[in-house]
Amino acid sequence: QRLVEPVVEPVASALAEKTEEVVAPAESIMPAVAEPPSSVGVGVAAAPLVDAPLQALDVVLAVVAHKIKRLLADMSPQKSIKALVGGKSTLQNEIVGDLHKEFGSKIPDKAEDLSLQDLAAAIGAFGGGLGKHTQAQLARLFSNKMPGGFSLSSARSTLQSVYGLGPQRQDAFLLVALTMEPSSRLAGNAEAKAWIDSATQAYATKAGISYASTSVIAGSSGGQSGAPAISSAEMEKMQQKQHEHIRQQIQVLARYAGIDTREGARLAESEQLKSAQVQAELDSIRAEIGHEFIDGMQPLFDARKARHFDS
Repeated sequence: QRLVEPVVEPVASALAEKTEEVVAPAESIMPAVAEPPSSVGVGVAAAPLVDAPLQALDVVLAVVAHKIKRLLADMSPQKSIKALVGGKSTLQNEIVGDLHKEFGSKIPDKAEDLSLQDLAAAIGAFGGGLGKHTQAQLARLFSNKMPGGFSLSSARSTLQSVYGLGPQRQDAFLLVALTMEPSSRLAGNAEAKAWIDSATQAYATKAGISYASTSVIAGSSGGQSGAPAISSAEMEKMQQKQHEHIRQQIQVLARYAGIDTREGARLAESEQLKSAQVQAELDSIRAEIGHEFIDGMQPLFDARKARHFDS
């Protein structure tokens, strides 16, 4: 410590002088970004909707629609599984098997002959949550069709914070989204967000609901009446400008200190490129032989089932 102390102050003062010289031009170039006044209401979230339990008919319609690759709007609850598959017995048996995975012993005999509405009535109360089959299909959807980092949990978070959907309405939305599965993997978060937006509109139409922002409710209650509202897009744009300003200042200081701030990013980009190539190969294999075959050849080892013989 005694050896370092005499050197610190001169170096620090010199660095401060040089920093002021290089930062001042950068600040003169960058436009100032005004922060929004505290009285401005920012409409970035939706008011929570009253949660509604999942109905058996919602699940039945989604399972059948997903299997025969139809939108829910094209499904008729008055038709039976046999009528919807058009005499394809293999597809019919697969759908009945999927419903058994979802509901267990609640599926009646000759389920394929009942209308979907009567089948749902026969199932009755079932716990009100997603079953094994729909959970597996949603996990496959997010794993195979969504961009890296966009998980089921992040989608649920968006549904809660942006659209005000509770856990049970989220399940109902995910069933609608399952029937709108993209044909190929989405390229990035922007495409994933657009897909979520389109699915939320389809769910709102089906459920007969509308999304109200918290800023609208605050204004109607008198707490912020007359205050201008800034949309979430405008707020995000302002934040991006501020972050860009900060990044430029950091880059100026890093160049002066001889630090390569892009070294880690270049390494990450290289790894992302390799990962994208591997993912493209896996997607082509899955498209060629189907996810059922790949899922069926996964290892089933379970350490709890191991038996050891020592004699």
